[in-house]
Amino acid sequence: MSGPKEKIFYNGRSTFENQVAMHKTLWLVTQRIFIASAILTYFSACGGTPIFSRPVYEDPAVFVRLDSPLIKRHSVGSPNNHPANFAVSDIHTLLRSVQVKQEIGLLNYYVLRQDPAPQPVFGEEEIRLLAPYVKAALAKAQPEETVAFFLNRPGEHGIPRITSGGLLVHGRQFALMLANFRTPMTVEGTRERAREHPLRTPTEPGFHFVAGPHQTILKTSNKPLLLPEPTSAPALLINHSALLGDSQHSGTSLETLPSPDVAPLAPSLEHKLRQLKAWHEEGLISEQEYQKKRGEILNSF
Repeated sequence: MSGPKEKIFYNGRSTFENQVAMHKTLWLVTQRIFIASAILTYFSACGGTPIFSRPVYEDPAVFVRLDSPLIKRHSVGSPNNHPANFAVSDIHTLLRSVQVKQEIGLLNYYVLRQDPAPQPVFGEEEIRLLAPYVKAALAKAQPEETVAFFLNRPGEHGIPRITSGGLLVHGRQFALMLANFRTPMTVEGTRERAREHPLRTPTEPGFHFVAGPHQTILKTSNKPLLLPEPTSAPALLINHSALLGDSQHSGTSLETLPSPDVAPLAPSLEHKLRQLKAWHEEGLISEQEYQKKRGEILNSF
């Protein structure tokens, strides 16, 4: 008849206690893996990488903000050269230099011989609106942040047309990613997704960059640029030192541009009210938003 089994101790604990501790550890590791997988699945279903945003300027039709990935990703591009200091007039020159061509079908090109001319991405009014906020955003951006922008402008028959993308400084390059260029968006949900993810292209881009002096087209903007989320948006790299140097030597007049050290003049009360009314009539803001903003403008007078 055998006696009671001898207990084996390791690190002050019996074999049974060690087995219980090991199972608890495996259970915790499995639980954490499951939670992490569930979080990633949720964000994938919701439309991709979660983004942390710091607003610089925002209204119903325009925003400029700083976007960065909420979850740090490794080995995805080198850090941007932020913060970066540019004069407002420099931002005007850089934005004004960017041109694109609309894509056309084979019938128009080969049979009808229609080849669209290059056109600027930003109109003069849009440049005057964006430049001060882009300057401010770059001046306080962190190396992992991208300056995201969004423009909602009414097109033919009042159809909203969206231009969106991102800006950053990488080495000596001023990089511009363009996800949407005057893309018609009649569905409010589609426009909201473009606001949430301004670097995401809803479909294959219907345009391509036209490289000018000191500019290089980057087919995919995922590498070597550090961006808040993966994107197939085309990118344009501008050697800003060379381009701005050429602009100064050519004697380009900057008299009509805002002074780099002086904030642009604030729009008049009448102009603000007219602009607000136009947005309301175009359906860009609701009746409640219109009345609230109108009251704020009048109270500030």
